[in-house]
Amino acid sequence: YCIVMSHESHNHPSQILPIEGAATGVGGCVRDVYCMGADVIGVLNSLHFGISDDSQSLVDEIAENVVLGIADYGNALGVPVLGGETLYHKSYNDNCLVNVAALGLITEDQIIHSYVPKQAKTEPYDIILIGKSTDATGFGGASFSSATLDNDDDVSNIGAVQVHDPFMKRVIVEGIKKCLSVVAEQNVIIGFKDLGAGGISCAGSEIAVGGGFGVRLDLDKVNVAFNNLPAEVIACSETQERFCMAVPRYFSQTVCDIFNKEYQLPLLYPQAGAVVIGEVTQEQTFIMTHKGAVVCDLPVQCITTEVRAHRESKEKIKVTPGSSISLKDGIDLKFVLEKVISQKMGASKRHIYRHFDNAVRGATVVYPGEADAVVIKPLKGSPVGLVVTMDSNLYGEADPYVAGAGAVAESIRNVVALGAKPLALTDCLNYGNPEKPSVFYDFEQGVLGIKDAAEQLSMDEGDPVPIISGNVSFYNESKHGNAVTPSPVICCIGRVDDVSTVKTAQCFEVGLELFLVGKRYPEFAGTAVQPYIKEIDLLAPQVRFEDELLQNKAILSLYEKKLVHSCHDISVGGLWQTLLEMCLGERGIFRCGITFDGTQIDSDLFVQLCSENGGFVVATDDASKTRESLSRAGVHYYHIATTTEVREFHINSHTEAIVFNLTDLEKFWNQTNS
Repeated sequence: YCIVMSHESHNHPSQILPIEGAATGVGGCVRDVYCMGADVIGVLNSLHFGISDDSQSLVDEIAENVVLGIADYGNALGVPVLGGETLYHKSYNDNCLVNVAALGLITEDQIIHSYVPKQAKTEPYDIILIGKSTDATGFGGASFSSATLDNDDDVSNIGAVQVHDPFMKRVIVEGIKKCLSVVAEQNVIIGFKDLGAGGISCAGSEIAVGGGFGVRLDLDKVNVAFNNLPAEVIACSETQERFCMAVPRYFSQTVCDIFNKEYQLPLLYPQAGAVVIGEVTQEQTFIMTHKGAVVCDLPVQCITTEVRAHRESKEKIKVTPGSSISLKDGIDLKFVLEKVISQKMGASKRHIYRHFDNAVRGATVVYPGEADAVVIKPLKGSPVGLVVTMDSNLYGEADPYVAGAGAVAESIRNVVALGAKPLALTDCLNYGNPEKPSVFYDFEQGVLGIKDAAEQLSMDEGDPVPIISGNVSFYNESKHGNAVTPSPVICCIGRVDDVSTVKTAQCFEVGLELFLVGKRYPEFAGTAVQPYIKEIDLLAPQVRFEDELLQNKAILSLYEKKLVHSCHDISVGGLWQTLLEMCLGERGIFRCGITFDGTQIDSDLFVQLCSENGGFVVATDDASKTRESLSRAGVHYYHIATTTEVREFHINSHTEAIVFNLTDLEKFWNQTNS
């Protein structure tokens, strides 16, 4: 079996029309998976929202409607929304980010490629348009997504956003499954591609150039929803729920009959269906005709593979941090800890992920909120599980390299924390205007960080963790110059041989011994506690590749020795947030208290609890064997806590003692309005 992954952004459309923008972002990703012949087994999302104030009441409304749009599509399509992440930062006030990944399953011999097959050299091939009838929705969407948002263009911006129809897609998907089964039975060689950005123009040119061919399309044959649509609208509209298929001419009628007669698409939506709109040509040209006239005649490469823009890059001034960290006057550690878990970044996200159907198809084993990754068992009769996660951070303004490397490192930690080995990565790179040298520098550094992390955190010596899919989204800024913080988003998928061995983050027993794996460092730029620190020049949490790789291997070794009761990685909110989530968890069956002993860690209490440097907390019922295993692994580790029956969180150090009532902490953590 093979895994198919697609990872894309739909940022500008979601800012303008949040429901439609987010929903069609999901739709585009699942189309990518279906047209490879795979069955979609789940989607994930990375949502980046602004932080509202009195003058920006729309920020919260956009966030709510984005969540609604994702639920509207995924739930109706019958595909589980497996999880993801939600980040909050003021740089997203003018530009929310909506990144989506789709996951598919296919046997290797059934893979279909998105280009015209070589057989078209010796026999005629047709181009078939399948799905909803073409209208003007989404016209100019590709150029709209590649420009700075301007509120003065609201009317044209709205017209550039596509309109989703998940119920129509559901029927089309069933038709695709039937069509591809006939393709397999009759050993027909086809090319299959979805219609996304640029509509018919992009799909037609890309499916041709990928095989070394050209294409001739007759726009008069396109099934349109309205008469008298201009040629440029028919050619470039991004009407949703459409696919493009290249098939041998003798097979064209069979394809059309499956969609038009057996699945009756024309009865579901006016003029919907499958129709032959052109043919593959040996000359590598892209020709379109309309009303008998040629409206486009270009070398196919000039609109696909021969496009390049030169950008200048300018390095930012690097800060030199001081040697000490101190809290602002009038702020104590207890106050900071309460704020970390009650502000939007640190608070529970269950009010978001519970909008989504995580269980449809019945394959979900570990659900959102039970860990930072989700586990599914996609094959009946097999214990093998797939572990998936989606991650980013807010370190980009301080260190764009760390933003990329840190996102890879966190995604791998999230998979490892469940006992899985990482198999592959995808990336979605969200930045401002690349024509600005400082922004392009951020982009370059983010890509370099991802590359280095993929190479150096791989558990297969000599081979990096492969990056198998991705997307770049530029111009995420308003006309006022407010750009998003550099935001590379990483999706990681891992494999576990037996889902019964997986452990979640929550502690379910009294008397468990908790070990911290990974040294703490005073690096706080872009972290949850930065607003409370007096110093201005700060380092972002650095990714120490050698240490992280040793830590990851040490955790998997503990799993092999069956020493893990629960495990949670350290990221946003630091060790404090990690321990709290291990106490409270997603399931209220049992919530233990914790007694934390900071005297064992070689750093001060603030750094111990709030550092976001990579690491893990492992809960075990065999402290002796766990110590022995971690010592052999050569990692920094500390015995830090014990679970207790008393519903309190005790923090002890050489200098102070803090006690929290767990009920109070739960209230802080479940706040959604701070």
